[in-house]
Amino acid sequence: MATSIRRNTFVLQDPTVLGPRIGPSTGKNKQNVMRLKVNKIALVQELRVEHVTGFLLQSGVITDKDLKKIDCGRTSQDKARILVDLLPTKSKDTEWYKHFREALQNPEASQETKRRYKLLVDFLDNTVIHRPTSQAGRFRDSLPPGRVIRGLEPLPGVDEKETSDFKHYQRLPDIGYMQEENSVKLTRRGSENTPGMDMDDGFSIISMDSNRNMTLVKGFLQQLLPTPDNFRSLIDIDPEHQERLKSSPNSADHLMVAKEDMALKNLRKLEVIATLAIRKQLPSGFELCMCDAVQDILNQQELHHLYLKHLMILKAADLNLVKDICMSYETVLQMLDSSSMTEIVTQVVQTGLKLASWLMTINHLDNADSVLTNTLTFLGRDSNLDAWLPRYQAYVKLMHCRNLACQPDRAQSAYFDAAQMQFQINMMSFGQEDILHEGAMHAETSHMLLEYGSIVSALGWARRALKEVDNEDPAAVVRTLSVAVNAYCAQWMVRKAEALAVFLVQYARSKFGERHPLYIDALLHFCQFNNEFKQDSAGLEVAKELLYAAKQTYGCESIQVASAHRALSKALMCTHKMETDDYYTHAMEAVRIARALLGQQAPSLHIYLHTLASALQWKALHCPKEVHDSTLRWAEAEAKQALSLVSATFGEISLKSAQMLLLLGQIYSKMNRLDAAERHMIQAVDYLKLCQPPSSHYLLLGMANLATFYKILLKPELAVPRYKYVVDHAESTGWYLKWIHMCYECLASLLTSLGQTRQADLVQVQLSHWLKANPHKAGGPKPVDLATLRQAEPPVTFAQFVDAADLWGAAVRKVRGLPQEGGTMALGDPKEKKYVRVVVNYVW
Repeated sequence: MATSIRRNTFVLQDPTVLGPRIGPSTGKNKQNVMRLKVNKIALVQELRVEHVTGFLLQSGVITDKDLKKIDCGRTSQDKARILVDLLPTKSKDTEWYKHFREALQNPEASQETKRRYKLLVDFLDNTVIHRPTSQAGRFRDSLPPGRVIRGLEPLPGVDEKETSDFKHYQRLPDIGYMQEENSVKLTRRGSENTPGMDMDDGFSIISMDSNRNMTLVKGFLQQLLPTPDNFRSLIDIDPEHQERLKSSPNSADHLMVAKEDMALKNLRKLEVIATLAIRKQLPSGFELCMCDAVQDILNQQELHHLYLKHLMILKAADLNLVKDICMSYETVLQMLDSSSMTEIVTQVVQTGLKLASWLMTINHLDNADSVLTNTLTFLGRDSNLDAWLPRYQAYVKLMHCRNLACQPDRAQSAYFDAAQMQFQINMMSFGQEDILHEGAMHAETSHMLLEYGSIVSALGWARRALKEVDNEDPAAVVRTLSVAVNAYCAQWMVRKAEALAVFLVQYARSKFGERHPLYIDALLHFCQFNNEFKQDSAGLEVAKELLYAAKQTYGCESIQVASAHRALSKALMCTHKMETDDYYTHAMEAVRIARALLGQQAPSLHIYLHTLASALQWKALHCPKEVHDSTLRWAEAEAKQALSLVSATFGEISLKSAQMLLLLGQIYSKMNRLDAAERHMIQAVDYLKLCQPPSSHYLLLGMANLATFYKILLKPELAVPRYKYVVDHAESTGWYLKWIHMCYECLASLLTSLGQTRQADLVQVQLSHWLKANPHKAGGPKPVDLATLRQAEPPVTFAQFVDAADLWGAAVRKVRGLPQEGGTMALGDPKEKKYVRVVVNYVW
């Protein structure tokens, strides 16, 4: 395939084939109608009618009545479709095509939109339409000597109900032009239950002489090809899943039904094309990744997650569409010239970025990594300035992909490359600060550092990400808020973590609805916060809602469903709901699904194993004596596998390794293997001393566990210094933590038993000061229930929320008399502006 492949070449047939909607036609008008028809998908996806209707109304192409009809569309795509269908009905005297083309060239929109519309104009101009009577001579000139094609006879008219013959020509890239003389009939969509693809204008095409369906395959090359013999789709919507959606009392589930149908239709088109590829019936030069069926899937981001269950079914039937698309994309990159960012190169690169996003949504992280790596290799062949921004975007997306795959060392490699591109772009931007939105990169940096256990640094990058994220990109905002929740939880800044978690759920719901992966992710982070700190019944209800929403959204087993099971298991254990084995059942389901999807050695499996081992500990305390020991041995095995995974991924001396060692120590203590328990707990505390600051709550918690272990063993001389370390280093967060309170009381009790009454009194004084700074109110803090999370809109915008949370920065602005507008500072003096920006960026 070369970059100069001609797009959208068709033979124009009798205008009545297009249906009775089209008005009086001349030869030129017929060609313009066909241009709109061929490019209808691109127009409907990209066009916003408000950018062109003003020009068309002023030119007399459309009327006020037409405008009202267009405005009846519920979505921007509906409105664009109505306009595209309406234009061919206009008289040729209106010169509708000329004015429509001019409107696209001069839209009432931003420069970025004008650039995209220029591509639409190029698509229309490059759609070459030949009259049937002029094709014969053209084709004859292209043939080798001695090869003759007969002339064409004029075609009789066709109406909606009748059929006729026509001769279709196709161009094969490597062997020139050849003629097909198949008789075909046109039938209205829905008149027969025929497999294959529907034409855009509502017709399916069936060959009369062979009684075969014809499929219109679009991409770099447009071809009308026979649908595979005996073709039957392997995918369908699970009737039980569909019934659950239809019978649900939640309106969000009812909206899912239409989306499921649309996703199924898109994937069935791709299934037909893939079947043609397997049977080697596609023309030479056709590439799967660039066909319209794949482009439709990639461009409809709200449907991305709905393909997961269908792709799993196709893969089980040995039709691996993900692998085929990725291989096709790699082939396209190998054939393109990267020396200049031509339109076709830009289109391919953007396809790669969209493909990677789709693959991450459906949990194919290895394939997404491969696509991004190949794209970056292609863009790095030449030092083209136009390729810098796509390279930066690809590096940041690669960081995101590797963070999700729990590969912090590889994410770090992508970070260094992204930082280098960031520096080069900023140096060449001549002070234009809005060229890059660096918030996404800062968020991924925070995630990466937090995985390594660099809590303070992770919090700093999360704060910067909140300040610099693109407010116009809701997906980026949700990702940044999610990372910030984790960072504030790790720093044990509980009140801000709660505010972030609540706003995250409200924002995700308002932007994406209740049946979207980003809303599932928002609920998951809220449950993580609640299980860590509040541990109340309201959090348990949210965890149940999370599992229900994940099942309804995906309709199959996915990592998101496994994470929801894990969150619910932890919520049940935190609230001590041990009456049934539900906490254990959900932990088992989480591990079963995760192992099936990730494999036994995936680094991200460790969090599911940790939860299962904890659940097995609890189960051993409530199970019959005859299975007590075997249950604890099972917990030991799962915890050891988790330790092995984190040691291989994060290193032996790391926060995650220490957490696994603490868990093993607790398990050994319940098995009465006290020497092993002491050894693992001491090792965990030693690792925490090496990789955490002295006041780290993770270190204090590990020290508290070891001190309690010695207290139970009646070794006060070993317990006292460790309790003393906790109370001396415990910083006030404004939030009551029961285990710190217990450390104070245990230390005072032990000192009293050792006859050190004066020291015990000093500890009680310290406790009173700590309780004053971290009050334990009767009834605990007010719970955040589902009604709060389900508010129609967040109480404030994202910019207002970030600004309100920046209490120190707000105080600085108030003292200096600096007004605030919409979450940003309105400053006069450039020197003052620079100074305050530096202050605010680093103190939030």
